[in-house]
Amino acid sequence: MRFFISFLVAGLIISACGDKQNNEVEASVDSLALNYSVVSTLPHNADAYTQGLIIYNNKVLESTGQKGQSWIAEVNPGSGQHEKKVTLDNRYFGEGITVLNNKIYQLTWEEKIGFIYDAATYKKIGEFKYNTPGWGITHDNKNLVMSDGTDKLYFLDTTKLQVIRTVAVTDPAGAKIKNINELEYVDGYVFANIYETALILKIDPATGKVVGRLDLSPLANEIKRMYPHTDVLNGIAYDKNSKALLVTGKLWPKSFLIRLH
Repeated sequence: MRFFISFLVAGLIISACGDKQNNEVEASVDSLALNYSVVSTLPHNADAYTQGLIIYNNKVLESTGQKGQSWIAEVNPGSGQHEKKVTLDNRYFGEGITVLNNKIYQLTWEEKIGFIYDAATYKKIGEFKYNTPGWGITHDNKNLVMSDGTDKLYFLDTTKLQVIRTVAVTDPAGAKIKNINELEYVDGYVFANIYETALILKIDPATGKVVGRLDLSPLANEIKRMYPHTDVLNGIAYDKNSKALLVTGKLWPKSFLIRLH
């Protein structure tokens, strides 16, 4: 069950390197554009309406949405299938997840209630409330970082679970960027998917300014062409050991390991 993602990268990159020239996606003239290469394509549960994706303790964890279909599950990267651990009551619409201090934090959308679980046992150990819709969540190794679909990032302490700081996400010209969704903390930066797009922004959490832009349109377009019933890109997980990102989308039958350059 416990496929270490770094092991997958190490094993699969050998075949990918032989075709690296075809897999590499070049940056455009956009100074913010980030180059990336596809290391491997992996299966993903096509029934998962993905809301959050993380790698924790050598496991891939995924949260899903839709009332009656919201859960947190361990993912077998080799098959993409779930071993369900936590299923929400039908009245909740699940959103993003993150793990900090051995606790899983899960958001709900319009219910404005978050759930806390023991990361080892998946037993619910608490709840917390917030004043905005819940979208994406990550952490900066100290505080939780949450999005609500606007241009805002909210930083919450882990003691009282209250907002201690808010920053607006802006482009280099200072214009605010809305629809900030799924979040992942990567080497000092917040990576954020822009809802209903295939863009992932690299954000300076101190200022909210966008310092990089990852365009995954080639992957999203390929999925949509092959599987028209699928929804938008959503789901970013970072593996510190392999320095690779695992990305997927809502109802996608595939996920992709990519490496930034």
